[in-house]
Amino acid sequence: MQKIKLIHEVRAIKNKKELANIIKAQRISEKVLKDILLKLHTGVSEIEIANFIKKTYLSYGVDVLSFPPIVAFGKNTANIHHEPSKTKLKRGDIIMFDFGCTVNHYCSDMTRTYFWGEPNSRQKKIYESVLHAMDLAMNKIGKGEKRAKMIDKVARDFLKKKYKNKFPHGLGHGVGTVIHEWPNFKPKSEDILPVGCVMTIEPGLYFKGKGNFQGGVRIEDMILITKNGYKNLTNFPKDLKSATL
Repeated sequence: MQKIKLIHEVRAIKNKKELANIIKAQRISEKVLKDILLKLHTGVSEIEIANFIKKTYLSYGVDVLSFPPIVAFGKNTANIHHEPSKTKLKRGDIIMFDFGCTVNHYCSDMTRTYFWGEPNSRQKKIYESVLHAMDLAMNKIGKGEKRAKMIDKVARDFLKKKYKNKFPHGLGHGVGTVIHEWPNFKPKSEDILPVGCVMTIEPGLYFKGKGNFQGGVRIEDMILITKNGYKNLTNFPKDLKSATL
């Protein structure tokens, strides 16, 4: 086991060339997201947008994605790994995109959540809570914290206080030649983040069943762990105003 862990640790630390590939993949994904936002209209289906994502990547010279794109509208956003369906976009819907691509085998990963029309007060509160949880985790890393479970804890404790059992997955994971690499942000993780690894930070809240809010909000950035903190590799807005379409 120790030997395997060592390989994982070595692989986690990215050199300049590896990092450049990840950043390039992310910049292409940001261009694709800009194009998607222009393509959205009432009545478009999740599958149509998922196919548009694939075609748009091809137009930017990318033919290998990090994973099949997640496109979810309305209550489908409550499914963490939703597969695009024939569901059509309608006013008042939440929209979630989670996708990435590869450049020279190195992956990118990003999630953004949007509102198709002005969100109600509960939707706003949920969105702002997820954003705040993300900020708490980033600030913890920014102060030099390298223990994965402590970074997960600060975001999880905040969300748990407001919304019990609505954040069912880890806060994030390493990214490299595969989309989920060591280390991992989880409540029981014993991982220590090495300087030079690339991680996702992706808090989320998901509401299924009855109630005045059905759906989910997840926001995800990729960051580089540095000696004294981090550098955000994602360069796409995520404030509430930008999330309102």
